[in-house]
Amino acid sequence: MSSRENKENNTVRLSTGALALSAMIPLAAGAQATNEELQLRVEELQAQVSQLAEEAKRREVVANPEPEQPQEGTQIEIGGFMKLDSQFSDYSDGSSATAGIGEDFLVPSTIPVGGEDGDTKYHSHAKSSRLFIKSHTALAGGHVNTHLEIDAMASGQGDERISNSYSQRLRHAYVDWHIDENRSLLAGQTWSTFFNVGALPEGMDFVGPVGTIFERQPQLRYTHKVGGGSFQISAENPASTLYNGTENPYDDNSVPDIVLRYNNSIGDFSYSVASMSRELAYEDGATDESVRGYAVSVSGKYQFGRDDIRFMLSSGNALGRYMGLNGFRAGIIEADGDIELIDQAGGFVALRHFWSEQWRSNLVLSASTADNPDTVSDVTASDYRSMHLNLLYSPVPKITLGGEYILASKEVENASGILADDKGELRRLQFSVKYVF
Repeated sequence: MSSRENKENNTVRLSTGALALSAMIPLAAGAQATNEELQLRVEELQAQVSQLAEEAKRREVVANPEPEQPQEGTQIEIGGFMKLDSQFSDYSDGSSATAGIGEDFLVPSTIPVGGEDGDTKYHSHAKSSRLFIKSHTALAGGHVNTHLEIDAMASGQGDERISNSYSQRLRHAYVDWHIDENRSLLAGQTWSTFFNVGALPEGMDFVGPVGTIFERQPQLRYTHKVGGGSFQISAENPASTLYNGTENPYDDNSVPDIVLRYNNSIGDFSYSVASMSRELAYEDGATDESVRGYAVSVSGKYQFGRDDIRFMLSSGNALGRYMGLNGFRAGIIEADGDIELIDQAGGFVALRHFWSEQWRSNLVLSASTADNPDTVSDVTASDYRSMHLNLLYSPVPKITLGGEYILASKEVENASGILADDKGELRRLQFSVKYVF
């Protein structure tokens, strides 16, 4: 029994004794009490003792509350953001992007080349608004997280005539089992392990720099922490994009894309090193061809005060759809049916600077290039460039208002020299309002 319990019990005993003594004093003084009076005194005494005991119990509960029990079951989190994008776009070689998706955000391959300069066009949409549902379930020695997320960007349904209705699309859908403190297993659709999302610059455009890795796909990923870092290995859904083919993409791969990645940090510098090996393959009835390629990517962020510098550099002969929204295809089908892979490289560097608690800016410079063989057509893209400069204002933490200027270009191969113009530019001024909930 604790000292506090002993003290409370002693208090009850002393109070009970005092009451009994007070009840007996009149009798000891010679007062002749009847049986009825004696019975009433005993009942009063019992009531007072009960009251004292209840008060002592309440004091004990207040002084020593029951320890809070850990929550059991599954915890659910719902969130996302609402965002309006409004853009003024001017193309040097056309009146609009060569595909509608290029009007919603910068898709490098849709910049027109070789046309007449058109008038500035205004376009506004809320397609990037998104909703997610997450869950967290505690297990013995670990926990399980799930993530389901949707938005309407790149929607194949809807138009601007009356209601601007657009269908929802799947972004993320995965389960992440944290086996223990050092090991986890992820299964489902999310960002490719080859893509370090933490290095992507902050901007108003949906994707950003033309030289970034940007890929989301189904996968099975194992992560193991070692010291202050972690190793990851994943098997991811394959697809082959090839010039001179009849399909884009081909879905004839016999093995998944394999990605290895290492993450770590040194002081204020965090970094990732990733390598990828994948099969490029196609079948067209008469030919069944495949070849294996590779790519590497190094990325990171250096934090100094509130400001930071972010970077990414990627290279290899199998980048293709992994870089710049498939601005280049990974290879070409030659006349004899063989696949020739194309060496490519790309990257960006970005500076974020806080002018004050509420104002900040980002400057992003980016480029990508492909060493195309002589057999590609004159209109095959060879180089992309982009520059993003923005000013963002957050009057409260969850609201961001801002403007961003985008200058991007596309250059085509034009090996024969027939084309009079082999480069097109996009100049875009974008304004956005975003609320995170």
